[in-house]
Amino acid sequence: MLAHAPAGPASLSKDTVSLRPAIASLLLPALCALLPAHAAPPACAPLDPVPQTVFDAPLLVLGDVHGTREVPAFVAGYLCAALRQGRALTLALELPFSTQGALDAFMASPGSAEDLAQLTGAGWWRNTRQDGRTSAAMLELLRQVRFLRAGGADIRVAPVDAELPPELREAAMAARLRAQLQPGRQLVALVGALHAVRSKGSRFNPQFESAVYLLGDLRPLSLTVGTAGGEAWICRGATPQSCGPARWDINRVAPAPAAPFSLVPPSAQFDGVFYVGATSASPPAVSAQ
Repeated sequence: MLAHAPAGPASLSKDTVSLRPAIASLLLPALCALLPAHAAPPACAPLDPVPQTVFDAPLLVLGDVHGTREVPAFVAGYLCAALRQGRALTLALELPFSTQGALDAFMASPGSAEDLAQLTGAGWWRNTRQDGRTSAAMLELLRQVRFLRAGGADIRVAPVDAELPPELREAAMAARLRAQLQPGRQLVALVGALHAVRSKGSRFNPQFESAVYLLGDLRPLSLTVGTAGGEAWICRGATPQSCGPARWDINRVAPAPAAPFSLVPPSAQFDGVFYVGATSASPPAVSAQ
């Protein structure tokens, strides 16, 4: 079954730029509390086994339930496995395209607490309504990618979302995913499962055309998350107060698969399932103030 996802400025003024050191100094204590005692993320732990079909897909789409610890950790494990196979990778995330500069700067940085503060000090990470796309687990995934890059891995990060009305958002996301496809590189897209459905229509709108549906000519391999139940940090409405940890069992799979991937389609909407087990909620990486 589907897990439906809820639907930084492009330029900064001189005043905004001048505030960056002050913002960083305010955020450093909170960010340091989020970081483990050691400077580097945990060692790369590749998933095993991974079907060759998954490694070989030019466009691998992972349909997410936002706001869990387990899905970003699963993605990190897949990236490690693919890199060990000698793959060059681009990780596409459901973050606004306007965050590309901040992400690039963080990827090129030493990854210190100050660098984290620069990444999360404003814009999307500071929204009052946090739906899981800027969770602590997602920040840890970015730290893992930066660490892999620093070690010589050929991996990039590309935000592909657009802050647009729903009727325009899917087409914009599809266009940005299409633009990120390059020969010899696997594009791994982590997006809400609603954006990853292969067929036309949704329970909300029979005419709905998802980003993956619009990319059908590229033959993406689109997988939905499977869980053993648990919790996720989700928003049940439009207000900040509607967001928080909640039971989320829509994608429960029983019995549990024996491997991380199943390429047996669960429905006409997906090509298979990636299985993360029981989930736990991951709160926002930085609480909005």
